[in-house]
Amino acid sequence: MILEHRLASRLGLWTMLEKRLPSRDGQYSWMDIIQSGIAGLLSGARGTFATQALRDDQALLELLDLEGAPEEATFWRCLEGLGRMTDDGVLGRVQADWTRTILGRLKRPDLLECNGFFPIFADGTLLEGSLKREGTKTIKDKGNGLLWGTIFAGPLVASQGLAKAGQGEQTLIRRQLPEVVGRILKPLKLVKKSLLLADALHGNEPTLKIVEQHKLSYIVGAGALVRATETLQAQPESQWHELGTEPKRGWERQAVCQCWFQGEDWTHKRLLIGRRVVREGEMFPTYYGVLTNLTSETLGASDTASFARAVWRLYDAKGRMELNYKELLSDLNLHHPPCREHVRNAGFYGLATLAHTLGVGVKLIGESGNSETRHKKAKATRDGMPERIRIKPGRGMRLWRVRRTLLTLPARVSRHARRLGLELLGVSAGVRELFERWYGAIARC
Repeated sequence: MILEHRLASRLGLWTMLEKRLPSRDGQYSWMDIIQSGIAGLLSGARGTFATQALRDDQALLELLDLEGAPEEATFWRCLEGLGRMTDDGVLGRVQADWTRTILGRLKRPDLLECNGFFPIFADGTLLEGSLKREGTKTIKDKGNGLLWGTIFAGPLVASQGLAKAGQGEQTLIRRQLPEVVGRILKPLKLVKKSLLLADALHGNEPTLKIVEQHKLSYIVGAGALVRATETLQAQPESQWHELGTEPKRGWERQAVCQCWFQGEDWTHKRLLIGRRVVREGEMFPTYYGVLTNLTSETLGASDTASFARAVWRLYDAKGRMELNYKELLSDLNLHHPPCREHVRNAGFYGLATLAHTLGVGVKLIGESGNSETRHKKAKATRDGMPERIRIKPGRGMRLWRVRRTLLTLPARVSRHARRLGLELLGVSAGVRELFERWYGAIARC
């Protein structure tokens, strides 16, 4: 756990929290509760029992500069106060600033990993719910659950929120976007390089207007717009450009096109990029569409076919961003809200997101200390589009593997004067080398 504590101390994350938190009466301050909750979740605890295991681990408490940790009942009661801080925007602002600080320590080529763009991914999910749990929504074909909306800035959560009564995923995303732009993208000077990726639920004018107002590039699904599909089906054959087969996807034929589309209540038209696919064993094609404000000059495309194909390549990167979302839910077991009250669940997810951001930050900065960024030289490919996509290393270890490999190592902790001694016990030479390398990268960030 020294890795996450060292990173938080090095980047001033604890100070960032302390400046914004109110005072609290009782044995434990808000900083004690949040620090012990983050440490508990990263060390493998779940739900409201996040701090319970820390109470009997004196060495870990000393390592984290904590005098003690609250018991499960106390932590459960404190979640209500954390929920109010989430509703007031206190934890939300800390989350955005936390993410910006970590991203600011990464190399810029590592941020612009999506063909020269910094990916922004907006999505929501339905968490476990029941009629007894406050805020539970019933969505057709999905069932009952709490609606949780998040925006990812690269591999880190930039903003999150649990939907209240009368709120949906679209409302959450529209409310979160301006804060992400103001607190993360503008300070890092990434507005012009950012690319918003979202599914068809957000392919509507109210959301697109907010995105365009903040001058972000976007590729958003258009599958929810019936007229968009009809527009693609009505395009003459001369507008379609055949791209051949893709056996790995089971496509016998595919073609792309571009046209202008304007919804019934839209103020102006937007560019629609279509894809027509004939699958193996099928007779009739299936049509897909995405809306975008990218241009052929931006992507360096020489003709319509290469531009349309480049847009679809970028939109396919949404699948990798969805993996980040799945890892957020599974690595900290966030599919299951721990409380019945909505305000306590909101506080828990605000705290859990801070923990996940810190854990992924350890992974990103640790791996950056030993990563080599390589680029392909720009050259013409078979579709005429310059190849500028970086040769990326592997995705690296997932958070649960980092936690298992590095964040729960047995060690002997000792203090002498102002020096902290840490002796790893019974670990292999490879793990020891990895720990030392990551610790060095974090100490230098």
